[in-house]
Amino acid sequence: MAFFGFKDIDKLSEVDMAIYRFIVDHDEQVPFMRVRDIAKGAHVSNSSVMRFIHKIGYSSFPEFKVSFKNESQDLMRSKSDVLKIITRDAFPNDIEKTIKLVAHLMLDADNIIFFGMGGSGAIAEYASRQASSLGFNSFAVKDPFYPLIQQLRNTSNNVIITLSVSGKTNEIIETLNNFVNSADTIMASITGNVESPIARMGRYALTYNIPETRIHKYYDLTSQVPCVYIIDGLLMELHNQDVDRQMP
Repeated sequence: MAFFGFKDIDKLSEVDMAIYRFIVDHDEQVPFMRVRDIAKGAHVSNSSVMRFIHKIGYSSFPEFKVSFKNESQDLMRSKSDVLKIITRDAFPNDIEKTIKLVAHLMLDADNIIFFGMGGSGAIAEYASRQASSLGFNSFAVKDPFYPLIQQLRNTSNNVIITLSVSGKTNEIIETLNNFVNSADTIMASITGNVESPIARMGRYALTYNIPETRIHKYYDLTSQVPCVYIIDGLLMELHNQDVDRQMP
């Protein structure tokens, strides 16, 4: 039996759900409550509370309280530090300066391309959408075989911002090689590896330091929160510079 893992929520009545929500919202107090305390808090009868206890699989209220307390403590232990994903130490000391420099490049660019694969590709879409909302011509590329060199052949003043946790993805490196000596395209990167090829290929590298996590060898579960953090800071700085430029 598990209260928080109860699977038949759809079978609970409105009265049952009122009791369930009250218990969830007062999980620290429930182990010390009586039946009538829960009934009063959920605005139901004592008998409704007992019917609920039986319905979710417990034979008595004391059995429920002991089980609930143990389950709640287990959850608290498993949730410890779950939101402490990043701190300021995850970024280099000059990250704000580099953000300002990259934003300045984006400010006058004719095309802003966010380039990434997998999870980084999803963030690239987010970044390009936000940049477009700010009034800049931006699009995302998630496919390393996308004909980007052909699309930008007759353009100038382009900025490509590559997103890559490892900074070592071969397919991305092959695409970026087409722009290394381009006078019309400036490259920057957001990566978790300052020494990586992708970081070294661009003019600027916005870097962060976070442990890389993989499962089953190929699946990357490394947090993308630092990347999103940098993206939001970059877009905010871009917006601020745009506003400052338009001021008389």
